[in-house]
Amino acid sequence: MGLINLLENEYDLYGVRWKQEPHIIMTDFGEKRLRYWKDEEMLKWHVRWRDESSKGSGAVPDRMIRTRDGDAAVFDGKHWITLHDYADTLFGCEEVERWGQFIGQLLKVSVQGNYKNDQSVEHPVFDFSHCLELAQKYTDGSFQILNTSIAEANKRLLFAEALNKKVQNTEVPILEKEIRIANGKRIFHFLFYQGGDSKPVQSYKPIRNFLFEWLEHNSPLSLKMLLTEIDRIFPLQGDHGLLLLAEITTPWELTDCLNRLDNTNLEKMVEGMNMYEAIWDVNRTFLKTVTEWFDENRRKVAL
Repeated sequence: MGLINLLENEYDLYGVRWKQEPHIIMTDFGEKRLRYWKDEEMLKWHVRWRDESSKGSGAVPDRMIRTRDGDAAVFDGKHWITLHDYADTLFGCEEVERWGQFIGQLLKVSVQGNYKNDQSVEHPVFDFSHCLELAQKYTDGSFQILNTSIAEANKRLLFAEALNKKVQNTEVPILEKEIRIANGKRIFHFLFYQGGDSKPVQSYKPIRNFLFEWLEHNSPLSLKMLLTEIDRIFPLQGDHGLLLLAEITTPWELTDCLNRLDNTNLEKMVEGMNMYEAIWDVNRTFLKTVTEWFDENRRKVAL
């Protein structure tokens, strides 16, 4: 049986044809996305986080459409295949409340769901020693930003480690590796989030990266508003707030900055250093904005 016939039979679909083979199909019920899975345990994890985080929010992920027998996937002899609703209109960043609801609900179910036993996960680790090795061939030059950033990174790393020690018994959420603004689509007035299919990570790094991307597209005030909306669903005043702050304090951008450097000639080196300084300054603003939000909220609580 061909894939089109399999989908028509299992999902009671009609008029199925390819729009973008092998991922997007057209049906009499609109466009649908196909995802292919070789790891059944990873598939189960992705089914679960989508199902759980879709509850009680005006923002929903792309849940697996169930077959006529109620299954989340079909097997074609080679892969597990899941079917999802599909949209291509970007949701944008204007409705901060919707994004805050989605991220807050995602964190809430990730912590409450205890997904650890479902799937092996990755644990991102910042390697400062590797950064020092990368920087070694540049530190003899006259580029002050390099020496300054290495010193700042060391202080930030020590602060992040101190924060993590305070909350070392707190469960870190298990999340999708990438959470992106571009994955947010619009269906009517809903934020429809198109998830991925990668191996999950046990880390606040995906949230850190999303918040940083938010600041790249919006103002510091907008980022603070987003944190406030997340906090309404998933309180950030306790241990989880410290874990998030530790992740944001960790100088992840140092590796990216160093990898951009090219000392094959002076022109490329200067260009790389200018980019390095720009990235470092944006991350300073990011850390300052998030730290200010935590300080402002602590004062509100104290009052």
